[in-house]
Amino acid sequence: MMKTLLKIFGGIVALLLIVVVAGGVLLGMFFDPNEFKPEIKKLALEKGGVQLEINGDLGWSVFPWLGIEINQIKVNYPGQPQLAELNQAQVSVELPALLSGNVKMSSILLDGLTLNLEKNQDGSTNWAVSGAGKAASGNIEQSTPGTAEASGGAAIALDIESIAITNGNISYSDAGLGSKVLLKNFTMTSGKVTTGQLFPAELSFQAEQYLAEQLQLTVDAALSAEFLLDLENQQYQIKGLESTLGLTGVAFNGKTVSVKLNTDIESDLNTETASLKGMSLTAANLSASGDVQVKSFSKPVITGNLKVSQFSLQELLVALGQPAIETTDTGVLKAISFDAELGGAPNTLGLNKMNLTLDDTQFNGNFAMNMANGSIAFNLQGDKLNADRYLPPSKEQPAQTASSGDTSAKSTGYSKEPVIPVELLKGLEIDVDLGLTTLLINGLTLSNLELETSAHGGLVNISKINADMYSGTLRNSVVVDVRKSPTKLTVKKNITGIQIGDLLQDMADVDRLTGTFNTQSNITARGESVHAIINSLNGNAKVTMPNGEIKGIDIAQTICQGFNNVAALGSTADQVDRSTPFADLSSNFKFTNGVVSNQDLITKLDAISLRGKGKVSLPAQNLDYRLGLTIEENLFKQTCAVNNNLEGVEWPVNCKGSFDTEPAKLCRPDASVLKELIKQKAKKKVEAELMKQLGGGQDGEESGAKKLLKGLFGN
Repeated sequence: MMKTLLKIFGGIVALLLIVVVAGGVLLGMFFDPNEFKPEIKKLALEKGGVQLEINGDLGWSVFPWLGIEINQIKVNYPGQPQLAELNQAQVSVELPALLSGNVKMSSILLDGLTLNLEKNQDGSTNWAVSGAGKAASGNIEQSTPGTAEASGGAAIALDIESIAITNGNISYSDAGLGSKVLLKNFTMTSGKVTTGQLFPAELSFQAEQYLAEQLQLTVDAALSAEFLLDLENQQYQIKGLESTLGLTGVAFNGKTVSVKLNTDIESDLNTETASLKGMSLTAANLSASGDVQVKSFSKPVITGNLKVSQFSLQELLVALGQPAIETTDTGVLKAISFDAELGGAPNTLGLNKMNLTLDDTQFNGNFAMNMANGSIAFNLQGDKLNADRYLPPSKEQPAQTASSGDTSAKSTGYSKEPVIPVELLKGLEIDVDLGLTTLLINGLTLSNLELETSAHGGLVNISKINADMYSGTLRNSVVVDVRKSPTKLTVKKNITGIQIGDLLQDMADVDRLTGTFNTQSNITARGESVHAIINSLNGNAKVTMPNGEIKGIDIAQTICQGFNNVAALGSTADQVDRSTPFADLSSNFKFTNGVVSNQDLITKLDAISLRGKGKVSLPAQNLDYRLGLTIEENLFKQTCAVNNNLEGVEWPVNCKGSFDTEPAKLCRPDASVLKELIKQKAKKKVEAELMKQLGGGQDGEESGAKKLLKGLFGN
């Protein structure tokens, strides 16, 4: 955009020179230049490829000043909307000085310059028209920027009394993007411009940016500095630059944000070097400083340093018209600072030896971005971070009310809307390595956190999601492959040696369970929506937790006593240690298109074994699972006097129904086992009573009646 504007501005200046030279040749000293407007228009079309309309008068001088005053001109390419207007221009050159290879000019005045730049939906523009001559096609030959040579090859020395550009207006519209930018009230004034010497200049303008005819941003800008132009050595300086921008718009919710930049700028085109020295940038309460050097403009090498002084992010957001971030701890996000060294390979923006302070957490690392393809490499390592302080404060949830006759929440199924941003992932070119020594989150303490991610060409490989916690380790990885449709996901988890008691103590302040928790899984899925992913889950998982203990309740004793009481068998359990050790809780799970099957859940709870098997269908959102409790011989210690009729009997609980079913209705004991025991008990009571009534033989001999009864009852 800036290159186009400079080209257009240079074209207008060249056009003025054409008018001056053409007028000098045609008019001389004794002719009225206004009589030759048709000839000037013809030369403009032939030499510049543009249609020139002169509505005002031409003023002319030839010697000793070759000058022109031109009023009310309009320019456009044939068949295109109007490109430019100029209310008045005054320029004059001293002929003797020009003939000697120098440019000595009186004051230059450009007033009311208006540029209208339009880009159509098909990409065509009103400032570059194919077939309208070199100027129209954008192929005007120009010398190397910043050079001005006389015919003999020596650099021209400039001597301009002053330059004044007033009431400038530029508009740029892009029909394809539906955007428009207006630059209004552009004003520039300078002191005496002399080659090789500093001269003062000031510039100001207002800018507006529109999107779909809606005003998005307003900029009020002003800058002043001293400039140096060394055309012979192609060296340029801007000294003591002071610039101020006032930003107002939708992004700031109507607030005005003041941005100030102070710096010195130097550039040497021969050596292709440039620098910003003593840079100071402020925006609201944000203050940055540094020095920047650039070598080789084609593949720049950037060096220097950058520092952001401590600031409050909350105050910055408010100053930018944004709401502050709600956090549990209102004292966070108020002490942030940053510093780094600039450096790296050619064509790379690199931040080395980065130091980032986030309240009481320190980070260090490096960052590199390839400016050719946008790829990013990022490494950041921190010490201790209490993430709970940064989480939003907890809010009480409104009570859920159920409609009459329906106390269950009805599931609406899984969404088929895409949740994986395929196009975004395809465009990622990043390598990220993040780490924390200690992380506190949701009451949990994790240490030695590692997150390593690479994303190239649509293959996102999160190779490490690692942490140490509660005497155990987490070693997980995720791969998201969007190179082909449908998206393929692979998740691997390996959790080893987690002390579940310590975990529950920190998570829920519960001290009821101990044991070492382990799980391994390898799961794949395909698709971009939750529905597709759930329906394509495949893989295996294993869970083990050996040598644990349930505290505060003796499950074996409680269940045994309950069984005895229900069966009315008259046994009484002795009260002993109120805890239940368990051995080798283990189970394997298989995922098949979203259906989780488990056939080998088993654990030993003191004198009881627990077994389970069944299926959980995630796509159908239902389950069919059977749990069985069996009182066996004492595994660790005797806690309950078990009647022989109960020992070895499996007491099943069937869990069957949809995910919406109330828990009380979802799982129920299998009543058939209890009925069979009661039936057996009643049978034995009837048999005993009849035996007593009938009596028996002496010395252990049974009568024929007793033998008959035994045969009838199957004993």
